[in-house]
Amino acid sequence: MYIGCPSADIAGVLLPLFLIALLAAPAHASGSGGALAGPTARSFSVKPEVVAPGANVTFAVRATPGARLRVDLLVPGQAAVRTSLGRVGSSGIVRRTWTAAVPAGKYTARVAVTGAGTTRYLRAPLSVVAPTPPPPPAPATLSTATSGLFPVQGLYSLGNEGSRFGAGRPGHSHQGQDVAAAEGTPVVTPRGGTVHWIAYQEKGAGHYVVIAGDDGRHYVFMHLQAGSILVAKGAPVAAGQRIGSVGNTGASEGPHLHFEIWLNGWWATKASTPIDPLPDLLAWA
Repeated sequence: MYIGCPSADIAGVLLPLFLIALLAAPAHASGSGGALAGPTARSFSVKPEVVAPGANVTFAVRATPGARLRVDLLVPGQAAVRTSLGRVGSSGIVRRTWTAAVPAGKYTARVAVTGAGTTRYLRAPLSVVAPTPPPPPAPATLSTATSGLFPVQGLYSLGNEGSRFGAGRPGHSHQGQDVAAAEGTPVVTPRGGTVHWIAYQEKGAGHYVVIAGDDGRHYVFMHLQAGSILVAKGAPVAAGQRIGSVGNTGASEGPHLHFEIWLNGWWATKASTPIDPLPDLLAWA
């Protein structure tokens, strides 16, 4: 039996069926095994790279328009801190300001660029550094002198614990350092300054002198020998100038110099404070 070419009627049926099948077939992207292309992450930066806690930083990303952005702050041993940057606009550039409300430490800032079921990552360093606190002010009881002369110019003894600053006394504590020496031994001022006060206290300091030092401190010399004071109130004095002699006047139990150092004036205000003079005496000795 002979079979010839299809008739025009058959061709008119088969051609429309072929076109329908062709249009119904799924489309395929070329060059990637059929998968849609993922986003491109071109660059990522964090400025500044070193900040204090609570300071602002700027994340800058260049990526495929339409991709979603997220930044993860990574540090070993801690949960990641995450913040969303939204979607990339048509320019392909995103800049966002973020407050570094995280503890001090060295972090890795990782941007996640997500689109078409694919995520790309870029990383940048970020250090959060707590500012160094200023050093505490020196206690008011510390000596501020850098130089001076020992006030007793002769053989002396600094005595025992009872001679020290803070030793117990009837009704009060000892506010200076006793320097035992022979009566008549010269007493000099360790620093230059002005004679602030001269007086006599029968049941206490005996004959005494107060020098307002050129370093802002007041120096007090008690139990001086009667008739030995060589300076006048208000007169200037030079460092090492003799002001009197070791004595045994007032409430004294043997010849010695009771020596005091005061901050903020000698009994001037509530801020006036006697300090332990022994460190200065040892430095000047």
